[in-house]
Amino acid sequence: MRKILVTAVSGDIANGILKILQEQDAELYGCDVNSIAAGMDRVKKFWQSRYAVEEGYTEELLGKCLEYGITHLIPVNEREIEVVSDNRKLFEEHGIKIVIQDERILDICLDKYKTAQLLTDNGFDVPDTYVNPCLIEVDGSSYICKPRKSNGSKGIKVYSAGEIADIKKRYYADETAFNNINDNIQGEDCVYQRYIDSDEEYTIGVFRDNAVINTIAFRRELKNGYSNIVKLSNAGEYAELAIRIAKLLNLKGYINIQLRKKDDRLYIFEINPRISGTVRFRHMLGFTDVLWWLDMLDNIAVPEFRCEYNEAVGIRELNEKYVILKT
Repeated sequence: MRKILVTAVSGDIANGILKILQEQDAELYGCDVNSIAAGMDRVKKFWQSRYAVEEGYTEELLGKCLEYGITHLIPVNEREIEVVSDNRKLFEEHGIKIVIQDERILDICLDKYKTAQLLTDNGFDVPDTYVNPCLIEVDGSSYICKPRKSNGSKGIKVYSAGEIADIKKRYYADETAFNNINDNIQGEDCVYQRYIDSDEEYTIGVFRDNAVINTIAFRRELKNGYSNIVKLSNAGEYAELAIRIAKLLNLKGYINIQLRKKDDRLYIFEINPRISGTVRFRHMLGFTDVLWWLDMLDNIAVPEFRCEYNEAVGIRELNEKYVILKT
């Protein structure tokens, strides 16, 4: 029996994963930086963990894995993924299989500027992307400023053309003047990406093992940076684009591609190298990427996916739950 540890179980992605795994023959464990978390009643054992950036996080996580005989580890948020990746050999030496991308893909896709460079260099449409806003040619376009390293949807700010012009007046496009621009604006290294003015936003799930590349696409309606409503889209252009990217990255496992469509062009603005928010909806439609990833790690063949549905809609709802902690 698989003994699976899922991190960050207060979040929606982890809870989607847990709901899927509850239907399987598996023993589930969970941790979170909060002492009370939404997924704590979905696991056999829950504990409050350190933050991934805290000293001792890796040692604590490995210790818990060994204590409970964890066979598979699913780190969910970006910071945890980075730290676990940096220490993956420690876990693998103990036979613990980790559901994360390889170091090369994480290095590229957790960095929005590296992602934009790679895609641009390989002929994909990408919004103009800068790390130095002083290099932006003001032409009436707005720009989205967001942390260069992936961080969910936190720290995003939209600057109008006038605000970009003001930034250029206050700072010069030279190394000395630019040193602290991002600190003054956002508090960490950022990218500035041309805003694609379109309400056609899509998210594409891609899974690849040695034999197959499976894809599924949804049109998104956003609320507070997250998919509030997603509608299945079977258009072939999204599958074709996803397959090209999977081959470019030499992908194994799952990634999520986010883009906007305007004037028949697909502008990719992000690739998330982790399990993403539509995980349970994908699973309900037969795109079972969580189970495929576990199977791939266990040397079980992944089947080719063919969507059986022409129309499907996923709606994110506000839900409440009550957990009895002690009687």
